[in-house]
Amino acid sequence: MDSSNPKQMNKHLWWRVAYFLFAIHIVALFMIFVMSHVPK
Repeated sequence: MDSSNPKQMNKHLWWRVAYFLFAIHIVALFMIFVMSHVPK
């Protein structure tokens, strides 16, 4: 891993972004699931 290589850094950044978006979708789906199953 050469941090001075811009292509390597870019790939690492994309992995961070992809993981971040994935986590947001998991949380959002969980929230929707909970809200829709709350007894009225």
